[in-house]
Amino acid sequence: MDDELIFSRRDWLATVSGVLTHKATGSNVEGAPCNMLLGNAIHHLASLETLKCDEHEASVALAGIVLNCKDCRRLASKFGEALRVAE
Repeated sequence: MDDELIFSRRDWLATVSGVLTHKATGSNVEGAPCNMLLGNAIHHLASLETLKCDEHEASVALAGIVLNCKDCRRLASKFGEALRVAE
């Protein structure tokens, strides 16, 4: 997995599985799998409690790349807020 490639695709639409997310357009909760921009999805998974994230096997998938919670925490730590994309 190439971290720089993932960073360059942070504004691509990715599929998040195993977690619930809040819709950007309101307070409704959207069940997974759902679509989010990759950078935002990485930050979302990185912010979850480790136990819950692992228990639900949460992941982010994009073009053959699948990131688990551990991967997301590592990437969020490495790139910080630069990963976030305005929706």
